[in-house]
Amino acid sequence: MEMGLFQQQSMNLVMTTELRQAIAILQVPSYELTSYLQEQALENPLIEIAEPKGMFTTLKKSVRKNGVNGRSDAQQPLEHLIIEKETLYDYLYKQSILLPIQEQDGRIFQYLLLSVDESGYLTVSAEDTAHRFQTTVEKCEELISLLQTLEPVGIGARDLRECLLLQLQEQHQEHTISYIIVDQYLDQLADRKMKWLSTHLNVTPQEVEAAADFLQTLDPRPGAAYAPANDQAYLYPDVSVTEENGKFHIAVNEQYSPMLKLNESYGTLLNGKNATSKFLDDSFQKFNWLKKALEQRKETLLNITNEIVRVQEKYFLTFDRSDMVPLTLKEVADEIGVHESTVSRAVKNKVIQTSKGAVELKSFFTAKIFTQDGGSVSATSAKSEIKKLVENEDKTKPLSDQILASLLEKNSGLSISRRTVAKYREELNIPSSSKRKRYTS
Repeated sequence: MEMGLFQQQSMNLVMTTELRQAIAILQVPSYELTSYLQEQALENPLIEIAEPKGMFTTLKKSVRKNGVNGRSDAQQPLEHLIIEKETLYDYLYKQSILLPIQEQDGRIFQYLLLSVDESGYLTVSAEDTAHRFQTTVEKCEELISLLQTLEPVGIGARDLRECLLLQLQEQHQEHTISYIIVDQYLDQLADRKMKWLSTHLNVTPQEVEAAADFLQTLDPRPGAAYAPANDQAYLYPDVSVTEENGKFHIAVNEQYSPMLKLNESYGTLLNGKNATSKFLDDSFQKFNWLKKALEQRKETLLNITNEIVRVQEKYFLTFDRSDMVPLTLKEVADEIGVHESTVSRAVKNKVIQTSKGAVELKSFFTAKIFTQDGGSVSATSAKSEIKKLVENEDKTKPLSDQILASLLEKNSGLSISRRTVAKYREELNIPSSSKRKRYTS
């Protein structure tokens, strides 16, 4: 070993600022793109944000494989109006005005009202409330009981058991099997221990099952009807696919994204020779990078969607999940000439609008399951078959995961292990066979 200066040539992959920005924009869904562009506009005086001209923006690229073409749709009328909805607190407060509450207890009751969550449950205890207002636990329990007389029935409960008991009391069911089960054996019911319950209650399994069916008619979340809409329940489409005369048309949806424009008021300063013009020149270059990244995002989304529609053409005609064919990120990436990671980033949190509703783009990528004849089907198709088998099973003798695996191989030629069947069943929110068992058909 020796000390010295040596010249060495090497090749390294450098993540440039422009590349980072392009990757970031590619990953951002339409409904978040507005915020991203507004942040860029705060840092760059040359960026001007303008409202979009219409719901869909035409892309110059026309895709002709399998009759798929890019197009723009006409400007659409406003389809969704925001209507202010009465909140649960508003509804409870209006009822509470008529309650016989003493003036000194008003602050405590108001606190209890504000402590009812969106599902209708009270999130504070009588002990904590008593400590907070320097009063007795008995007084707080009295006020909580008063709160629980309000509608909807079950409001102000501190847990599921109390919520169901309040509803059963309202229906005068205090001496029924249903009431006893909720009061003493709710955990056993959740585990579907019907025989165990029938033994301890000295009734038949059929009677326990009838009681359980009645409990299913109660509302475990009495305040949910007044809860504000969850933003995550809405799917904002990034691309749209429509079918007309056997041809599919794809458009990139920019309803939720502003248009990027150059602030012309700085135009005369761009070619100057002072420090200010140097800053503006850099800003102008960043503006062009951003504009190019946005165009590239559109192009990539269009290419990926086109390939998905080409491969999943049968699904887009029938909208039957069982018609989906196996498709991987790599297959799409190879077809459109990009890296697999690019496709992965592009479909993340993106949604495609169809005539039958909005669907997440990532749902079109499913694993291959091999059949006995050497072919393959998608995991989505396998899940569809499992769902059908469970729906048509004898509920008194529900099918185990092993039997489901055997039936899939016998009926559809799908070679799936018991463990994989269990995984798919759980993803479909289907309980195990022991919890699906019924004693009456």
